[in-house]
Amino acid sequence: MMGGHAEEARTVNAAKADPTGGPILVGLGSDARSLRLVHAGFRMASERGCPWRVVHVEVPGWNTPEESDQARVWLQEASELGAEALWVRAPSVVSGLLAQARGRTPSLIILGLARARGPWDRLERSRIHALLGRHLDVPLLAVPLDGDAPREPRGDVFRDLVGVGAALAVILVLAGIFGAALAVEIGFPALALVFGLAIWFIHQRWGLATALAGVAGSLALYAGVFPGPARGLAVGDWPHLAAFAANQGGVLLLVHLLERLRREYRAGRIAQAESVLLMLLGRSLARCSTIEEVAEVLTQRIQGLFHAEAWMRLPAEGGGWRSYPEGRPAPPCPAPEQMLPAFAAAPAGEDPLAPLHLAPCAYVPLGGPAGPAGLLQLRPAGGGSLPQHRWGLLQAFATQGSLALERIRWVEAAQRARVENETERARSALLGAVSHDLRTPLAAIQGAATSLLLPEGALPEASRRDLLAMIRDESVRLARLLGNLLDLTRLESGVLRVQKAWQPLDEVVGSALGRAEREGPLPVDVVLPADLPPVPLDGGLMEQVLLNLLANARRHAGGSPVRLEAWAAGDSVELAVEDRGPGIPEAYHARVFEKFFRMPDRQGDGGVGLGLAICDAILKAHEGRIWVEDRAGGGARFRLSLPTGGPPPEPPLETGP
Repeated sequence: MMGGHAEEARTVNAAKADPTGGPILVGLGSDARSLRLVHAGFRMASERGCPWRVVHVEVPGWNTPEESDQARVWLQEASELGAEALWVRAPSVVSGLLAQARGRTPSLIILGLARARGPWDRLERSRIHALLGRHLDVPLLAVPLDGDAPREPRGDVFRDLVGVGAALAVILVLAGIFGAALAVEIGFPALALVFGLAIWFIHQRWGLATALAGVAGSLALYAGVFPGPARGLAVGDWPHLAAFAANQGGVLLLVHLLERLRREYRAGRIAQAESVLLMLLGRSLARCSTIEEVAEVLTQRIQGLFHAEAWMRLPAEGGGWRSYPEGRPAPPCPAPEQMLPAFAAAPAGEDPLAPLHLAPCAYVPLGGPAGPAGLLQLRPAGGGSLPQHRWGLLQAFATQGSLALERIRWVEAAQRARVENETERARSALLGAVSHDLRTPLAAIQGAATSLLLPEGALPEASRRDLLAMIRDESVRLARLLGNLLDLTRLESGVLRVQKAWQPLDEVVGSALGRAEREGPLPVDVVLPADLPPVPLDGGLMEQVLLNLLANARRHAGGSPVRLEAWAAGDSVELAVEDRGPGIPEAYHARVFEKFFRMPDRQGDGGVGLGLAICDAILKAHEGRIWVEDRAGGGARFRLSLPTGGPPPEPPLETGP
């Protein structure tokens, strides 16, 4: 089982050829790479259609609290994938697995196959597999946990060995010559120092095996070239040879340990960098609000980190793929009905994190609630393949992209639902508020017209004039209602645009008062300072605001005087319309500006709840605001604030003829 990929392939074939119908048992460790075991068990169980169990054996004193927490995360992942997750305590891993296997004989046991760190690791791993094989007649599947670095094509082995041997001999001879010359002045330590440096260089250049050959060559050179004592150097006797050998072995051990420490440190830095990369990717994706933005973020990160062109593919409504980013052509890709099922049916014996390779591209699925909902397409630079040790990070990128896409889908669905609800609510409110107010003037007009159609002389002249006046008043009321509806719709849809111009406010106030007087007498006290600055505004729209406020005061103030006042306040001009009506309770101060809102005790006052809503929309279009306050002594006080945006422009200089 430990013999490599060939023996592992035989194990996989045996497992597929002898299904016993029992569950699949996965022995899970706390290492981060153990996630591969969970995915391998899930795929194998899906392929066979049988249950599967994931077991973590806790051996006292083996795992740190952090490792135990990590193992619980993997068990949670397995449970979400449909496995029976178990946490057991046992004196050893073998006894814990055997205890779980005896209750219900599994059809397959899946274990991790990590690269051995030394002879002890190899012996311990072989012992575990031997004990399981001895007590259980069950196939074992070893899933590789380490990603092998890509190897370059091997050339002529004999020629390579000859070249390395020649280089080794030259280095040792040069070290011997230089060491001998230096030993004349310093003594024995010079030889050990020079040969130690040579062994260090050989280890760095060709690795441990060549460095061992270099140690053997240095010992042979030392014993053969420097026999007998010379100038106080007793190098021919065995104590000095043993000391030299111990020195070279110590140098080799130290160099090897330092190299391992350097690799572990580099691996830790890489893991830390990958964590930071995922954090930055998540932060960038959190700002995305469209699928195009998600694709831009993902493809840019992948191109910079994996040195590969990338595209995001999502199934189109009419069939085929829709490629993102949209402005960049993507290589050909099989149809969605062929690609997406291929990810769910990946062979169980393969690395669960492996992308799907279809030359010259690699594909990684983008998950969704019902399975793969899209994919990432990568074309590595130079037509090569993605290194195995980067597969996990690539899958993490795909997972982050899947979450971002799912969030956008849910946000879009929520926005559509909100718009539909608001549309339905506005439609209901419109029908409820307008139906009565439309029927009333129409019924009055219809009744008056019917009476006027009676034979001549049936109605006195005074009654005829009253009916005609009723038709006029009700038609004016109907026209105002429809005009308000049209104005509000145009303001909210953006069709009606504000055309600002610097104007004196007293001209707008005077025009509004003149139009208000046509509908009947209305006592208004106007207070406008002489030094009131001009204001950038749309005269017609602001006149409509004042008309609505005055009509509101006419309706509720009962003929009492209305006060209209304006003043400058910093970078704005404020205006107030005050009345002595019943006032507005504080609980309704904000709601009176909503469409179709009417005070509960004033449903029959003739209004439909659009005048103040139009005022609010016009003030927002002017980047100002309107609000209501309680007037001292009773009544309501509506205040408007219009920003000036700075001093008015200077008038053009008059030039003579």
